[in-house]
Amino acid sequence: MSKGDAAAPGSDPFTQFWTDAMGRMAAAGAASAGSNPDPAEQMRRTFFSALAEYSDQYMRSEQFLKAMKQTLDNSLALKQQINQFLTQSLQSAQMPSRSDTDHIVLLLRGLEDRVMGKLEELSNRVEALEAHRNGAPEPKRKKSKPQPRSKQ
Repeated sequence: MSKGDAAAPGSDPFTQFWTDAMGRMAAAGAASAGSNPDPAEQMRRTFFSALAEYSDQYMRSEQFLKAMKQTLDNSLALKQQINQFLTQSLQSAQMPSRSDTDHIVLLLRGLEDRVMGKLEELSNRVEALEAHRNGAPEPKRKKSKPQPRSKQ
């Protein structure tokens, strides 16, 4: 966009952009029409190159970037509001929410790890008692930690 167009009072930036783009495409197409034997191909090439250039300029403009940032911020805020509403709805209906089930799963995994550790300890003690009863020397006790569960 040229500086003279941007200063025009009451002009819409979107309309300015497309008016300027079409004017430049028409000027470029008329200036180089004699060099290519296929005028339709030349016009298509000119149109797409100008469209790509001006689209790039428009998408890098401060106004466009601010609008995109505001749109993303609003989308995130809406998502948070929906999640809060759904959580409150589940709580009022006395139903578990996702965070409740995640917490229960973590508690169960911790409980499972403790039980498996105790079973390993009891197994080692039983082996030691059997070895002592059979007269064999007592095997060295190994303090092994339970293997971490693979995440599914």
